[in-house]
Amino acid sequence: MFGKAKREAEHTETAEITPKAKKEKKPWDKARKKKVRRRVIAGVLTVLVIMLFVSNSMMAKNGAPMVTTVAASVGEVEQILSTGGTVQSDEMRTYFAPLSVEVGKVNVSTGDTVKKGDVLLTFDEKALAEKRQEAEYKLASNEGGYESSVHKNNEYITDLAEANCNLPVLDQQIADNENLLKELNKKIEEKQAGLNYHGTNLNVSILEWQEIIAQDEEYLADLKAKEQRGELSHLSEKEIRQLQDDAEIKLANDRDILLNLQIQTQYNGYEESNNKEVRDLQWQAKEVEELIASYKEYKAEMKSQKATSESGVLDEGGKTKLKADTALEKLTNQERLEVIAEVENGLKADFAGVVTELEAVAGQPPTESGKLVTIESVEKVYVRLNVSKYDLEKIAVGQKADVDIAGKTYEGTVNKIDGMATQNNSGVMVVGVNVGIDNPDENIFLGVEARVYVHMAKAEGVVTIPLEVINSDRDGDFVYVEKNGVVGKRRITTGIASDSVSEVKEGLSEGDNVIMANGMEFEDGTAVATMSQ
Repeated sequence: MFGKAKREAEHTETAEITPKAKKEKKPWDKARKKKVRRRVIAGVLTVLVIMLFVSNSMMAKNGAPMVTTVAASVGEVEQILSTGGTVQSDEMRTYFAPLSVEVGKVNVSTGDTVKKGDVLLTFDEKALAEKRQEAEYKLASNEGGYESSVHKNNEYITDLAEANCNLPVLDQQIADNENLLKELNKKIEEKQAGLNYHGTNLNVSILEWQEIIAQDEEYLADLKAKEQRGELSHLSEKEIRQLQDDAEIKLANDRDILLNLQIQTQYNGYEESNNKEVRDLQWQAKEVEELIASYKEYKAEMKSQKATSESGVLDEGGKTKLKADTALEKLTNQERLEVIAEVENGLKADFAGVVTELEAVAGQPPTESGKLVTIESVEKVYVRLNVSKYDLEKIAVGQKADVDIAGKTYEGTVNKIDGMATQNNSGVMVVGVNVGIDNPDENIFLGVEARVYVHMAKAEGVVTIPLEVINSDRDGDFVYVEKNGVVGKRRITTGIASDSVSEVKEGLSEGDNVIMANGMEFEDGTAVATMSQ
């Protein structure tokens, strides 16, 4: 469009000149000179751009890249947590009605600031006087009658003392004899079990020998049958007789053994029912059982005696209970009189603070809960913070802080860290932290926002570098260091960090030139041209 407008302007200007003038000025027309000059300049610039591009390409291929370095220095680093919180009171007192008395006058409203000793409200004077008189009458009535009830307790003292003395002895005697009875019964069971075991073994042996005898009889009969069938013709008559005699002798011996076992079995059976040791043990056990029964019967008598004596003491106003009831009633009425005396001149604030709740109404009795007024201290205040998991490991009780409230700075100390995380409005898990204000004054307002700077850690005389020169990979932190125009990758161990610099515990020394990589990556040994920051 610009070129077209120029051409139109040129055409218009030419149309206004005479033919003679046009012919003379055509070679030296100003518009044409400007047009030619612009073309020349554009051509020169194009050539220069091409030459610069070629030059830069050649430098990128053959020259060292330019990098900016910063020297590691020795200084101090302070790690500060900057966050916001809400000013809250560390002491709150809710005043409840000490008596069911109408409220006289209410001197405060919600949000009012009060000083220690200020009268918050008063009570109806006539009602207080009636309560005082009532307490005095009860106190006088309670003090009478104590001495008249004490002597009624004496007749039960002997029986109660006897029962209290005998019961532990009886318990011990019963326990000892029950243990003895267990031992006797155990011995009886063991003896009977032994006899039963022996009888069982004898019966097993009888069965075994009966089988052996059956085998002996079968062998003898077989021997005789073979003789009759002539199957023993290879033996002499004497040898055959000898075999039969040996078989009969063995059979007779085995029958004797069986008979002896049967006799032992009968004797053992008798012993199982009539063993003298067992009978003696059973007789001893019976005597112990009778003794235990007598002890238990006597114990029941002592328990009944104790219950009767204790019941008598309680029914007639036992000395201990009487003393306790008398002392309690006296204490209750004395406390009531003291409370009345304390509030006769009104309910006073225990500390300086702000009225945060008010339920008392002049001319009306207290509410159902008895709550009258609540004040929160402005002398003991703190800022409530919410700390994320990233800062939790760095913050600790006792750390100092600067607290900015409405443009004024206060000194603070971390005095509490919650033991449980909660979820904030953004769904992030946070841990509550209280920063107590060490030097509160009258300019502090509860519920306002505060800016808190927690001094978490500080290191002096350490090697420091800017945060932006630190790189990280899966193996940890590292930096690129330039030395004699060559890049070296250096692993470092960092310490605490501020918002601009970090402490370097290992890997760098003062004066080392660290490259500001700005996202670039270098290989060890890469040549570079440096420019200090």
